[in-house]
Amino acid sequence: MRKFATLSTLALGVSLSACASMDRPQETIVTNANCEAQAMAVFFNTGSATLDKDADATLDMVSKAYDGCDLFQIEVVGYADSVGASASNLDLSERRANMVLEELNDRGVTADRVNIVPMGERTILDDEEPDAFERRAVLTLLPTMK
Repeated sequence: MRKFATLSTLALGVSLSACASMDRPQETIVTNANCEAQAMAVFFNTGSATLDKDADATLDMVSKAYDGCDLFQIEVVGYADSVGASASNLDLSERRANMVLEELNDRGVTADRVNIVPMGERTILDDEEPDAFERRAVLTLLPTMK
C-alpha cells in the first residue's frame, strides 16, 4: 500500500510540477463516488504549520469523501521547502501533517485511520528556489483491503 501511496504522491507531483513557476499551484477538485484512491494537497506559508486560507475547502472535501467510504485510510504526507536546517524542516513537515490530522479530526475523521508521514524537505521538484508547492501536505485517500 505504501508503494501505491508513493506512486499517487508522485503522480500528483508530476501533474502539478508544471505549476512550479506559478505563485500557487492549482488545486484539483476530485469527486469520489466509487471510493477510489485519490490525492489532494493543502498548502502552508514559509516556516509555518498553519494552513492557508484555501485549505478548508480541500479538508471538507476529504472528510466528505471519507464519510462515504467505510474502508478508507488517509495518508497525510507533510513536506517543507529547503529553507533552513534539514532537522528543522523534518520537524516542520511533521507539524504540518499533524495540523492536517487535527483539522480532519475536527471534521469527524478518526485518527486511527490516518497515517502521518513527515518528509522534511525531500521533494520531487529539481529546482533551487523554494516555492509554495514544496510547503504542503498531501492527503491520499486509500481504500483498504478486507
